[in-house]
Amino acid sequence: MTSRLSILFVLLNLIAINSTIAMEFKQAYAPIRAGIFTVLIPVERAPDAPIYFSVKPDNTGDKLVWTAVSDAKYYRIEQYTNGRWEMVNANVSGTHYTMPAAASGIYRVTACDDFGCAAAKQQNRVVTEPFSVKALYSNRSQVDDYGRVEVSWQITGAAKVSITKTENGRTVQTWPALNPARGKMSSYVNSMARFNLTAYDFDGQAISRTLSIATLPENPVRLNGVKGEFHQPLFLSGLDVIERSVLEHEDNLFFATHGGRLHRYSVKKKAGKITDWHAKWNIPLDGVMNSAPTIQGDELIFTVSMRNGNGKVCSVRASDGEGQSCSAQKSSNLIASPLIVNRVQPSRLSAVSQFFTESTRAQEGIYVFQRDGLIQVLDPNDLNIVLSEYRVGGIQTEFLNTPALITDGSGERQQFIMQNSENEIFGVDVPVQTVPSAISSTMNQWFSSEQSQTQTRRTINQVQTLPVVWRKKL
Repeated sequence: MTSRLSILFVLLNLIAINSTIAMEFKQAYAPIRAGIFTVLIPVERAPDAPIYFSVKPDNTGDKLVWTAVSDAKYYRIEQYTNGRWEMVNANVSGTHYTMPAAASGIYRVTACDDFGCAAAKQQNRVVTEPFSVKALYSNRSQVDDYGRVEVSWQITGAAKVSITKTENGRTVQTWPALNPARGKMSSYVNSMARFNLTAYDFDGQAISRTLSIATLPENPVRLNGVKGEFHQPLFLSGLDVIERSVLEHEDNLFFATHGGRLHRYSVKKKAGKITDWHAKWNIPLDGVMNSAPTIQGDELIFTVSMRNGNGKVCSVRASDGEGQSCSAQKSSNLIASPLIVNRVQPSRLSAVSQFFTESTRAQEGIYVFQRDGLIQVLDPNDLNIVLSEYRVGGIQTEFLNTPALITDGSGERQQFIMQNSENEIFGVDVPVQTVPSAISSTMNQWFSSEQSQTQTRRTINQVQTLPVVWRKKL
């Protein structure tokens, strides 16, 4: 009992001492329980600082706007002048302020309440662009398997941006202080949802945009199709398959869905006959897979295109979908499939001739066809290494379809058959490399210089031109 009274005495003394100090703000207290007693002790508390503080320079006076702080009662505005902060207004009730016409420079705002002030927030945005909502979009039209969706926005000239989410006509979540220029957020959706974005300029004018997101159907509607005598492995799967992405390989189907996933289905056999198909694995994709993958050994190589207009090449193990690796993002969409060019065998040169005579062979690697017409050859062992770059000469081409790779009767010449947007097909020889003779290679290893290696790297980085060898209008 004595110890409890001692604690109470000390706490009461603290209250008495603090009450005698002349303060600008009220004293905040927190309840503390000591045994059977509950006492109040003085604590320091203050509101948070604004998240965004934006300034729009103007000849009639700089316009200042900041995001609201929920428990702030007023704000202080300061201007940096002659090497120090000068008070402009110590009691602003709103979240915007216009400076006199002659004022200019750097500003900061401080949120205050009855108990204290937050740390000052210096301006973190200077806005000069015209006010416009460029985009409000999501990474998918319906939620993923976990009920999530990502919502992104791009805006210019805005002072404040907020988003509210409504489900069944009721507001269920609000984001009042978002990045006024661009951003991305993730949200869980339980039923048909509407994301309402509102952006405000520095004069308080508003622009609104709405985005609707659906949930996955609990009982999807399936049409009663007719199943014939042929095996139809995806007939009852309920998957939204991208038709151009389907690849059949050794009793397996590889394909992508509009939901952003890559799947593998395999056959079930009984007495050597196919009885059914079943899902083996599926993995998420960073974009849309618009074409069929390419398989080499146990590596499945495919391209994806992202909403930002870029693309990349990826590979996974075909057996289990593990070990995914991807290239850096390309500056254009990758709608066509990648093609693998390997060395053509056999060579007509004898072993003795190969020792003394140089020869040519096709440029080996993974050929990637970007939508903007650039052809890149990637190292199969490292998709981030670009071995060569090419463009087709004399024809304006845009790779929307996968070129065909053919080999002539001799087996030593390979050619790409391509199609452009003007319904014209044309042939381009696969680029070749000069292979030095065995004795020349040995001599180069002995006497090669750093200068020649640098020159080789410089040559690889140049975009070369592939001539059209024939063309025909469809």
